[in-house]
Order: sequence, then structure tokens, then C-alpha cells
Amino acid sequence: MGKRSSALQPLCGLVRQARGAGGIVFVALLLGCSGKSESAGHGEAGNSGADGGGSPSSIGGRATSFGGDEATGGFAGRASDGVGGLASGGVAGRASGGVGGRASGEAGGGIISGAGRGGAVGHAGSSGGGSVADTSLGSACTSSAQCGVGMVCATANGTLFGAGGPSNGMCTLSCTPGGTECDALKAGAECFNFGTAAAPRGYCLDACEQGDPLDLQSKCAGRPDFVCADLGSATPMPFCVPHCRSDAECGAGLYCDKSSLLGLCSKAKPPAGDPVGTPCTPDATTNTCEGYCIRTSPDGATPVTGACVELCSAGFECMYSSGSSPAPGGLCGGALTTVAFGALDLGFCLANCSCTGDCKLPGDLCRKWPDADAALASALGAPGLCYGTTADSVELSCGKGGAGGSGGGG
Repeated sequence: MGKRSSALQPLCGLVRQARGAGGIVFVALLLGCSGKSESAGHGEAGNSGADGGGSPSSIGGRATSFGGDEATGGFAGRASDGVGGLASGGVAGRASGGVGGRASGEAGGGIISGAGRGGAVGHAGSSGGGSVADTSLGSACTSSAQCGVGMVCATANGTLFGAGGPSNGMCTLSCTPGGTECDALKAGAECFNFGTAAAPRGYCLDACEQGDPLDLQSKCAGRPDFVCADLGSATPMPFCVPHCRSDAECGAGLYCDKSSLLGLCSKAKPPAGDPVGTPCTPDATTNTCEGYCIRTSPDGATPVTGACVELCSAGFECMYSSGSSPAPGGLCGGALTTVAFGALDLGFCLANCSCTGDCKLPGDLCRKWPDADAALASALGAPGLCYGTTADSVELSCGKGGAGGSGGGG
């Protein structure tokens, strides 16, 4: 089960501006002022489970994972593997659902269509030494002509990745699962099977390093519609994975499916799921959330409780509204593990708020943005953010008529 880390550290206003593909975005560095962690009562981050029966090069699932057949331990992960060290049931999955879709047993396969049936024997990643120091792997594109020699553009409305494609497109290379073409293209890159063992469909994903990068563009091309997610089981193996944020980001006639780690744009509207904050059961066979169900009860406590959250790319806006020009509903700053957590890492969205009554996750308070972060508050369109501590600021409590509280210096 995925669990929110209890080691929530104060938001110290260490905010820098980074220029991304979508213009100016704000990357929040969630660092403790004194280095001391504070418990928020959401449970410890889960440890990775038993060794998987495969490697990250296989995007298979278990019998109950979104149409997969056999356990592969690959991208989907086994019941006890998870993604990013989340105990039992990978990101956006269930106890036996891996990273797959919303309901176990649905047609389509592990993460996207066709995964399962054992998957290809994974290439565990090489020691580096790629012949190309800098490539367009993972860069946004609308046609293959914008990518490197021999590379292709997986477009948002394309079918290279199955039934969906990455928002804003993605330059990649067709490859053989278990081969070395990707590492030769860019050191550390890996070939992932987006098809089945019988009909493999391999494409390269770029590797990444968790934690704050020295240069934002060096990590997942600085793209807020990608997440750096640990896809390993026994050892960390973080890779850049597409994860769309809104229908508008996908383009006209397309829908953003946020119900799995691999958030792709689809021509078919995803099944409806429960919104952020809705109570859920983390280890249920069927995920009822629009996004992902995290555990909110402490280890060993019964009954086990959870809440729906939206997965996102750390430091960037998330929970976008609908429409052609959607507004952000929060900032991605919720950690799912206790490992280094920095810009572009896989996390969950912290909601905007005017007062604590707006916050839906247990234990969260509406933390007022300090005066020094006025530009961030303006960009997000709210005076506060739901968080597990109000350190270095104050709580915006709900008074008469729901008015927010006062105080909080820069």
C-alpha cells in the first residue's frame, strides 16, 4: 500500500523559479529549516517488498492487474514490490494490482494495453557509457523530424504506447526489450516493453536521479508532465515516466487518464473515479479513486483507512480544473517515500486552500503562504496550501463565513 511519509518537513519558502516548457513554473524545495522532521500522522512510507520475478524492462502485471496474466515483477510490480518502494501494490494499483489501471481484471494489460503474460526478461540496466552524451530522448515533439536520427515521436494521439500517448509528445527509440540500444543512445536509458511477451513493443525511457537536480532540464527534460519514479524492486531504478496533468494538456479530443503511474492521453474517456480526499481502502482489489489511494492510518492500526490523491511531478502545479484553460488546484509536494524527494519526483498533490476546512486529508492544515512566497500564492490562486505542518507560517483557520485566518510574515 502506498503511504504518505510521516517525515513531512516544513515549507521554508525556499522557492525558485524555473523556466519549463510551459513557461514560468515554481519549484518548491520542501526542505526542513532545522533538518528536523515532523510527524503528520499519515503513516510511514512503505518499504519495498520481496524481490520481483522480473526487471523494470517488463511492463507486465499479475493476474489481477488490469488484464495481465502472470506475475512479472516488471513495471507493474508484484503485490509486494510496488513502485518507488511503496509496500504491496504499486503506484495507482491495489495490493495485487501493480501499476495497472483502476479496476483489476479490466481489459488492456498491466500499465497500458497488452501487458502481462510473463513479460520479457528485463534488462537490469547497464553501467553507462552511452555513445551519445546528449540526445532528445524524452523531449516534447509533434513529429519524428524533431527527434534524433532513427528516433520517433510518440504523440499524444498516437498508438506507439498502446491505447494512449504522452501529453505534448515524447521523442523515443524503438528497441528490443533486454537489448542495449537505449543505453547506447543515452547512458542509463532502458528499453521498456509496452506490449506483451508474444508481441513485444519496446521503447526507450530515460533514467533519472531522485532528489533535487542541479539543472532542472537535466532531469526528465524538465517536463512537469513527467515523473521520476523508482521502478525497481530490490534496488532503486528511477526512470522518467509520462504522466499527464489535464485534458487540456493532452489536446483537443483527448482525455488525461490519471488512474495509473503511466498517465497517458486517450481518445476514450477514462472511467469515473472518486475525487481527491474521498475515503478509500488502500488494499482493496478495485481502486475506486480517480487517482491513487494512499494509506492514512498508522502501521498496525485497524481498521486500515485511506484517502484518494492525485499523483504528480514534485514542485509543479497539479489538480487542474477542466476546460481549455484550466487553473491549478494545488502544488505537488506530497512525498510517498522517505528517500530523497525533489523536483520532478513522483509525489501527490497538496491542495490549495483558503482555510483548514478546505483540506480533505486527515491531519492537514491550511498553511498560509508567507509574504516571501506571494508570487507563488498568486500563481496558484489561493492564500494557502493544505499541509501537515504550519511551521514558518500560520494556519488559516475557518472563521465566520469561512474566512481565512490572519498572520504569517514573510
